[in-house]
Amino acid sequence: MTKIERVELRQVVVQMTAIDPVMAIELSAIASGAAPIEAREQQLAAAAASVASQPTKIALVGVYGGLSPRGSYYGSSLTDIAAAATRAANDPDVAGAIVDVDSPGGTVSGTMEAAAAVADLASKKPVIACVNTLAASAAYWIASQASEMVMSPSGDVGSIGAMIMHHDISGWLEQIGMKMTLIRSEHAPMKNEAHPFAPLSDDAKAFLQGRANAAGADFIKAVANGRRVSQTKVREEFGQGRMVGAREAVARGMADRIATLDQVIGGMLQQRSPRPHSRRRSALMFD
Repeated sequence: MTKIERVELRQVVVQMTAIDPVMAIELSAIASGAAPIEAREQQLAAAAASVASQPTKIALVGVYGGLSPRGSYYGSSLTDIAAAATRAANDPDVAGAIVDVDSPGGTVSGTMEAAAAVADLASKKPVIACVNTLAASAAYWIASQASEMVMSPSGDVGSIGAMIMHHDISGWLEQIGMKMTLIRSEHAPMKNEAHPFAPLSDDAKAFLQGRANAAGADFIKAVANGRRVSQTKVREEFGQGRMVGAREAVARGMADRIATLDQVIGGMLQQRSPRPHSRRRSALMFD
């Protein structure tokens, strides 16, 4: 019975009351019985509107190769990682995100911003970092900000800390009979003090050590916040710069569980589907 038909029936009931009260009572009972149907139809319509407005996408954020602010042929751009995470956080059609990680790390520059963007995304929507199969150094910093970290069975994580490399080629230059002379402007006596043409001075080494310590401290603080553990636990139990395999990482709290990327994707799709065992294609798509 349509809504129009129900309205017309009620009008008939009113008209029949003066003619035949008994018939009016019977028709009134029919009209009253139609009321729950109308209410149910309204509930179904509201539910359908709610489903239609639900997010339907999973965002995929890739963290691959050597990481640098602008990226290269050999690795992802940290700026692009941050932008992708921000887009996913602000897109009302995105239900959650997977951060697919396979990277040995990269530069300090840009890593903090990329990690902060992933943390912001995780504060708004479920985010699973999938270590597939390497998350070292800067890559682990970023992955640690997800809601959950999942490792492939053969995966490795760690290398928490900062490092500055200095090349001293003065011995080789001496062998080939070459000597370098650096002339600096008088107001900048420490300019390029870490040049490779001589051993580091004590002052230069102390300065670089301070920079490395500061970056390392930021790294530990971010990992502790992301993994929801103390900074002491990160310093003492998260490898101290070493890499660890999947089982050990889960045991130490560096990751949450072991699964492949396909299993992670399947799990997220199943969670979003109203009929987990149905053969129907899920409405959840990848952005």
